[in-house]
Amino acid sequence: MNWIEILGYAASLLVAISLTMSSLARLRALNLVGAGLFAVYGWLVGAIPVLLVNGFIAVVNVVFLARMQPGRSEAFELLAIGRRDNRYLQRFLEFHRRDIALFSPGFDAAAAADPRIVFILRDMQPVGLVICEPAAGGDLRVLLDYVIPSYRDFRCAHYFYSAWSTVVECPGARRFVATGGSEKHRWYLKKVGFAAEPALGPDVFVRAA
Repeated sequence: MNWIEILGYAASLLVAISLTMSSLARLRALNLVGAGLFAVYGWLVGAIPVLLVNGFIAVVNVVFLARMQPGRSEAFELLAIGRRDNRYLQRFLEFHRRDIALFSPGFDAAAAADPRIVFILRDMQPVGLVICEPAAGGDLRVLLDYVIPSYRDFRCAHYFYSAWSTVVECPGARRFVATGGSEKHRWYLKKVGFAAEPALGPDVFVRAA
């Protein structure tokens, strides 16, 4: 096997791996590299159709990745839901039930006595859902903080935690309190500004409201 064949195999592997990514940004980034390598492979072996098609795919990926950068094209908005029996809310929770359980295995939509329910809209698409409720001492207990797989680039979370007070009525709220629940969710909480708070429990995280 020569290095050109190795290049072709590497390109194939990267394209295949890209299709397993739940994050749209990661999918396009890996697909871009894979398509770029395929274009080079096509040029080296004289396969012009391979070169042209993969060159086009690489350009398309570059365009969409550029649009995903902060400050570009996407509009964020928060939409508060007043009733927990809202039909769309119930359908959203049911549709994403298994994925939600991976990050928040203990989540129970019926457990909150006085929930604050907020959809995160991205270009008017409901891509995230946060459910929290007031607790003692000015805390907002986060019961659910979920974003659908193709939009998990932390931008939804950063937007929610910077703009939540525009739609959530909770005077005097000082901090958010969340339970890790799973290793993935602990990692996520740390990425969006939460810190472990052992005084509240072994798997409790807090951040300023």
